[in-house]
Formats: sequence, structure tokens, C-alpha cells
Amino acid sequence: MMGAPLLRVSCIALAMPFALLAAYGLQPLQGEEVGKRLDRSKLELVFAEEFDEPISFYDVEHAPEGRWKTNFRHGVQDPASPIAWQARTLVPNEELQYYGDPFRDANPFEWRPGELTIVATRSEVGAPHGLPYLSGLITTETSFEQTYGYFEARVTMPVGKGLWPAFWLIPGLVPQPEPGAPQPIREVDVFENIGKDGEVYASVHREEDGRHITDNQRIPVDTVTEPHTYGVLVGRNTITWYVDDVAVKESPNVDFHKPAHMLLNLAVGGDWPGNPDATTRFPARMTIDWVRAYRLKGPAS
Repeated sequence: MMGAPLLRVSCIALAMPFALLAAYGLQPLQGEEVGKRLDRSKLELVFAEEFDEPISFYDVEHAPEGRWKTNFRHGVQDPASPIAWQARTLVPNEELQYYGDPFRDANPFEWRPGELTIVATRSEVGAPHGLPYLSGLITTETSFEQTYGYFEARVTMPVGKGLWPAFWLIPGLVPQPEPGAPQPIREVDVFENIGKDGEVYASVHREEDGRHITDNQRIPVDTVTEPHTYGVLVGRNTITWYVDDVAVKESPNVDFHKPAHMLLNLAVGGDWPGNPDATTRFPARMTIDWVRAYRLKGPAS
């Protein structure tokens, strides 16, 4: 093991104070940027994937120059290992999907000029590991990372019980004194959705005195089944989330100060969204029109 599996957990504890504030006719405090439009004049494009050409997948043997890796950074990375499957799901979250390997077992992606679609289906590919669904994950772990800047994607999501699409930023692995030692918890979720229309969640995860701290907020969106642009601006002092170029959440940047790569995936099942039921429609499709990243002109704020 190269490190402990990543966790994506909603901070349920934060929901209660918000509900109590609302009950007394009060609103949660918001950052000064919330409601303002993104100033793109301060951004310089440094990464752009428009999906105009067939996707360039990374593979350690077949395509080491590829742009998009299709498994997590954690776990055994040797595809020949009998436990390589552990880097293609998130066991601690009790998820039910196996993220397919286009070079070896299954391709969960559909491409046409201008868009990439991750397709989740019932499948036998991951069944030997107790994973009855096939889905997809793409990450720039081997091709692009950045510390501060603006990261965005234009995405259309599926809805239905047990579906868990997400776009997140993850720093690289930190060398540990012992192999397999847990990695520090650092993660920004540009968005997550747990199968319900009209909302996404914006989050930042960190570790403090050995405790997992999550700053998580529900963000209303008119309909996630239509394309929207979801982005996050990571600065030295603040992290600001955007939907369609309008700021919707702001939080202090406590310790997200390492180069991070982008990851988009469609999970199925898990402790947060619950598992699919008879009402969940498959195939479920998450369509990505483009993914872009920008550096900040001048000093990062």
C-alpha cells in the first residue's frame, strides 16, 4: 500500500448548526466574495481539455505519455497485482463501483467530439471483489498539478438513489516514514452530488490533531441534469467555490498549500448517498464538456 485510501465524507455535524440558525430566522455567515462574479481577467489558462479528440488515457505500460489516469493514487499501482483493484474503488466509503481500466478489463467511457461521458452500469467486472457496478474515474495525477489557481469543469450529472458524481482536487502523496502509513487528509471537493436534483455540496477536508475536519455546505443549483460550470478558486488565504461564474461559498485556506491534481468520477453506492434501489436508472451518465485550470496572475491572494 502506498497510503491510506482517500475518504469523501459529508460533515453531517455542520448541517445541524445551519438548521438551527434557519429556525431562528438567521443565516450562516458567508465570505465577502459570495454572490460576486468571477473576475476572469486575473486568470491565465494553463490546462485545457476540450475533448475534441479521443481521450488520451494513461497506462504505465501501454501509454505512459497519456493525460488521464483512471485509478486513484492510493493502493498498489502495478496492474498485475492481485490487489490492484483496491485503487479502483473506495472501500472505506462502502462504495459499490469498480472503476474500469480501458486497457485491461472494461471501458466505462463514451466519447464524441466535444464531450466525454462516464457511464455507470451493472456489471460482472468487479463482482469478484463485491463490486456489482462498473463506472469511471479520470485524474490528472500523472499529467498536471497546481498549488494555487482556478479549476473548473462543465458537467451534466445523473440523478437517482445511490449515484455520487464528483469533481475534486487531491494533493500528491507525501513521503511517509513507514510504507503504508496514513496520508494527511487534504481534499477540496469542487462539487459532489448524492443523486438528488437541485443541489450540490462544496467541501474542504483537512486534518487537525488527528481528527478529520470537514467544511461542507449544500449549494442550490436549478437542475444538475443540465450542464453547469463548477469551479473553485484556491488562494493562499481563501478557497472560493463558483457555479456558472458566481461565487457560492468561501472558506479560509487552512492547509491546502501543496500541488494538487484534478479528479472527476461517478461513484455508485456508499455510506453517504446510500445504495441504488429499484428507482435508480442504469446506465447512468455523467457528461463532461471540458476541464480547465488557470494560474492566478500576480501574487496568489
